[in-house]
Amino acid sequence: MYIPRTWTKATGSARHPRSGEMPVAAWGFGEDAATAGTEAASRLKRLVERITRGEPFPDRYTYGAGRPPREEILRVIGDEQQPAAVITRNSYGAQVLNTARVLFLDIDVPAPTLLDRLLGMIGRKGAPQAVLDALREKLRAAGGTFRIYATARGYRVMAIDREYDPAGADAQQLMAATGTDPNFIKLCRAQKSFRARLTPKPWRCGVRAKPPEYPRETPSADVAFRQWLEEYERAGRGFATCRFVEVVGSGSPRGVARDVVDLHDRATRASEKLPLA
Repeated sequence: MYIPRTWTKATGSARHPRSGEMPVAAWGFGEDAATAGTEAASRLKRLVERITRGEPFPDRYTYGAGRPPREEILRVIGDEQQPAAVITRNSYGAQVLNTARVLFLDIDVPAPTLLDRLLGMIGRKGAPQAVLDALREKLRAAGGTFRIYATARGYRVMAIDREYDPAGADAQQLMAATGTDPNFIKLCRAQKSFRARLTPKPWRCGVRAKPPEYPRETPSADVAFRQWLEEYERAGRGFATCRFVEVVGSGSPRGVARDVVDLHDRATRASEKLPLA
């Protein structure tokens, strides 16, 4: 699992052939300030060269290129050097559980159509139920034991009685077979871990503002973040992040998965009858 502990920003300017002089900035990451600073300077140099040649800006979300997301570490679970899990705060403010070997899958389902609703009223299967049935079959074929949860947009799966390598063939094949979100797969590869959001998406519980980005570089940004966090936590009290549906397989949680199941289900409020966000 690779989640940088330190981020540093390097700033400068570049002259674009058509747009002229412009300010630029690049973030570097590492285990300490010196490493992060060197990385930031190197990335800034490459960015300036790119702009000078008139090339487009790189996509900030190109996780597959080996750039992990810039997230604040909130809690380390297990050994500090090789943790079993790390809780971070993502770019829009939600808490995320990152696990080294406990597999999570994130499967989106198209929004129910009028036909799906009508089929449900007469006891027939619409698209969401069809996705769940297919997911069960794929998990049974993979072997092992899995917990399935409903989310606001689909389903989440957690493997509980065997470990997976995020970049390994078994995990990649299972992700492809179950229709796991492609962006989720890229992020797992870049971070060398699996991910599961623990707290609601802010806009789904009425919080439209975005938190100041991390690292927060000024005292005013810290104040603004604390104010945002207070609003977010207050708004999220009436929502769950996912809801437990069922277990596929006959095994029970092993090793670190026992603690992960407990932590995940408590943080997401998976057993409570609350609207999903």
